[in-house]
Amino acid sequence: MQSTKKPRTGLDLGGEDSDEEVYAIAKRIDDADAPDDMAKKVMEVLVPVEHSTVQYEPFCRAFYTPHEDTATLSEQGVKRLRDELSVRVDGADVPAPVRSFMHLGFDKKMLGMIMKLGLEAPTAIQAQAFPVALTGRDLIGIAKTGSGKTLAFTLPMVRHVMDQRELQRGEGPIAVVLAPTRELAHQTYVQAKKFLGVYGASCAAIYGGAGKWDQVQALRKGVEVVVATPGRLIEMIRKKAAPMSRVTFIVLDEADRMFEMGFEAQLRSVLGQIRPDCQTLMFSATFRRRIEALALDVLKNPVKLTIGHIGQANEDIRQIAVVLPGHGAKWPWLMAHLGGMVDQGRLLIFAGSKAGCGELAKNLVSSFAAAPVYCLHGDKTQQERSEALAKFKSGECRILVATDVAARGLDVKDVKNVVNFDVAKNIDIHVHRIGRTGRMGHEGFEPGTAYTLVTRNETQFAAQLVYNMDVSGQPVSAELLALAKRDARFRRGGAMARGPSPGNNAGSGGCQTADPSKGPSPSPPSQQSLGVPECSKDCVLDAEDAAELERWNESRQKSKAKQRQGLGFSGMAMGKPTAKPGGMRGFVKASMPTSSLPIRPVDFVKPSVGANAAAPPPPNALNMAPLAPPIVPTAPMASSPQQEFQQVLSQAK
Repeated sequence: MQSTKKPRTGLDLGGEDSDEEVYAIAKRIDDADAPDDMAKKVMEVLVPVEHSTVQYEPFCRAFYTPHEDTATLSEQGVKRLRDELSVRVDGADVPAPVRSFMHLGFDKKMLGMIMKLGLEAPTAIQAQAFPVALTGRDLIGIAKTGSGKTLAFTLPMVRHVMDQRELQRGEGPIAVVLAPTRELAHQTYVQAKKFLGVYGASCAAIYGGAGKWDQVQALRKGVEVVVATPGRLIEMIRKKAAPMSRVTFIVLDEADRMFEMGFEAQLRSVLGQIRPDCQTLMFSATFRRRIEALALDVLKNPVKLTIGHIGQANEDIRQIAVVLPGHGAKWPWLMAHLGGMVDQGRLLIFAGSKAGCGELAKNLVSSFAAAPVYCLHGDKTQQERSEALAKFKSGECRILVATDVAARGLDVKDVKNVVNFDVAKNIDIHVHRIGRTGRMGHEGFEPGTAYTLVTRNETQFAAQLVYNMDVSGQPVSAELLALAKRDARFRRGGAMARGPSPGNNAGSGGCQTADPSKGPSPSPPSQQSLGVPECSKDCVLDAEDAAELERWNESRQKSKAKQRQGLGFSGMAMGKPTAKPGGMRGFVKASMPTSSLPIRPVDFVKPSVGANAAAPPPPNALNMAPLAPPIVPTAPMASSPQQEFQQVLSQAK
């Protein structure tokens, strides 16, 4: 076999915890091995399958028939809906986004689990990804953190799996999800297991740090879905524990990071084992052109969905940049405001190195006895990492100090504050760090705040941060702008000529305008209590800059308000709630069609049998009832939303 990686040398406990080191952890074949043995491991690729010599059986891939409310939308109506969702599409014959989960043809089991999880309406990425994936198209999905990407591929994956021929003894999975880290793989596994369980189907999590024997046994029993990291999956394939001949649906989650961090050879190795006509979905928060070009080599005629700006931070996360004179000022600032942040909810603190992470956690344990503190970085064992994450998610641990190993894709509820004690190595990593707060909840995006401690010698990152905050609609402080202007490239490119927003004090306080009648705007009490520095007295905007900023802010606020109006497509809670979040009334209200016609959910539609289409598979024997005929209302809908939904479910039986 061909070697693609040089052996790793010994672990440097005091060195930088780089992204390469972080994601190399996910590739290690067995974390239970001794460190010396791990250093000798060489990641090997698999011999590609000669697909031309294999006769693959046909499979079903298209299950979507547009609901009448979607099918009757005009071209202008579809464009207007995509504008409301901030969705940009690239590709031919892209189906229109959906307004409701009930417009997707899901059966009562799927709808029941959706309602049980408190999901009332699709988010922006889900609204457009669902119909694309359910029609069998390949997909590139680019969306900001916390936007619901996991569910966007989970529901189409489950629908795809349950319409294929039942697994026979010795056959491998039908769907595979690849993730860069074991934590993200486990999180996706938990999500998929909920929906597969209602049909009696099974899922396996395959990643390093867990026992190989248990994983081999789970695979040999037969599972419909495998969620894995590339390194461990390659080993399972090499051991012939995971045949890939039945795989017809594959997801590459956090695809850009897997490519950038050296997984390209491993991903291509895995994809080389899978039939070339399988359906492939890629999801990520950032997608650089070089990575996009590589993705186009793997996907066939894909549809590309972009939500917002590529690499944009979540607008619902309040960003505050605190400019400090030096590294020594960070600890006093943190101790001065730690208690207030912990009182608000869970606190996630990011450090730039493994040594710095351990030292900061140790100092917090000795200096702050009000809350337990745990540490998470690349040198921790799988058991230690799992324990830290479990305690943080349960609330037993209120403070978690971590390196970037925890920065991608992890979904922990009630993280009210994120502190970047050390700035990220680039703006993409920064976006994923702060994305751990402001996550999707029952009532939309739950608000969160991200503090970034920037020292006066970090001019290059300050310039990137100014641009990122500007694009995300965040006000920029005078101190941060002044620091960014010291960067030569910032001055040449004019990344933000408009400066900080007058009278807007988020960040390091408001900025004094040239109009002496207005004067500096006072910081609100909440900011003063958090110790946000006051505006520099020598920071003055001229009248032209101030007028430009005022026009820009007004335009941005109008655009933001326009995106959030409507039926809550973006996941935001609109207006006064009429029922408990996740309740029946809210679910049915969000699922109501816009016309006055009664709700007519489209049941599962089998693809027509033609020259290029497969015959319908035999009924799945995994305790799944045969597919029901289309639902046709025979009586007027009930008066209350709860009765309406119950009537729909009863007709589906």
